[in-house]
Amino acid sequence: MFKKVFVAGVSAAIMSSAAMAADFKVGVVYPARILNESAPAVAAQDKLKSYFQKREEELNRLIRDFKGKVSNFEKNGPVMTESDRLKQRQELAELERDIARRQRALIEERNQRANEESQIILTRANRIIQDIAKKDNFDLILQEAVWASPKIDITPRVIEQLNKPTK
Repeated sequence: MFKKVFVAGVSAAIMSSAAMAADFKVGVVYPARILNESAPAVAAQDKLKSYFQKREEELNRLIRDFKGKVSNFEKNGPVMTESDRLKQRQELAELERDIARRQRALIEERNQRANEESQIILTRANRIIQDIAKKDNFDLILQEAVWASPKIDITPRVIEQLNKPTK
């Protein structure tokens, strides 16, 4: 008797969870794709590239000059006086520190600006995701998944909406 009641209870639980699962609508979105493929993201990347291009070129010129000075020092160092060699080493060390400082500053500023641009795009994408979820009656939208069926991936729809001009 207990066995029959237990089997009936388990069967009822399985059927009710299957019925609930049929009504449960899940979607998935991939923010990395949004930040790589959407028109606003590509435009932001281009804007950042052009904004930092002049500073990167200047930094590359300084690095080339520094390498030339190091090469010159290595070639002429043996024939220099000790005081000239010491002075040249100090100048090279100071130049190297200056280049490293400029590189760090450039990288930090570029990263900060990229994060700001990404945040703007993702904030807009989140509003679009919420609109899609409400309109299509999604119960859950996941951010990234190890694997998901393409039929529940709403990333292309989000990108399509992002690519439309803002009102």
